[in-house]
Amino acid sequence: MTHFEELVDVYNRPLYRFALSLVRDLDRAMDLVARTFVIWSRQPEESSKCDKANTGLFSTLYREHLGRFGSEWGRSGRPTPSAAAGTGVPGELVEPLGSLDLDLLPTLTLFYLQKHDYREIATILDLPVGTVMSRISSGKEQLQGRNAAENDG
Repeated sequence: MTHFEELVDVYNRPLYRFALSLVRDLDRAMDLVARTFVIWSRQPEESSKCDKANTGLFSTLYREHLGRFGSEWGRSGRPTPSAAAGTGVPGELVEPLGSLDLDLLPTLTLFYLQKHDYREIATILDLPVGTVMSRISSGKEQLQGRNAAENDG
């Protein structure tokens, strides 16, 4: 079994649960997971880094979820409120969430936008509950820091 096949074997189910929590449609969830693995198959240097696979795969899937309106993202490479119109993500949250560290994005998306609790997020992302709590805390700090910087500037 190749390293990439191992990634698919390990992460297919958790990615599917995450996708399903985002889109609430079986076919669209399977499509998001498939597109995520296609993207990773084209980046062998990323897929060979086991320690980054969990974060990278979930972040890629989330970006694909938002990126369904990719042509509307503009030059910044980040989603805009209009780009997220059909994603179920409130427009005013797209830009702040898009600016977070990649390892925090899936956790905070599930917590704030999908309203999952710590244990549910731990199950969906296949992480320890303590890691989920830590990422939510770190994400809150980043969001508060960015908000304070915007208000000062």
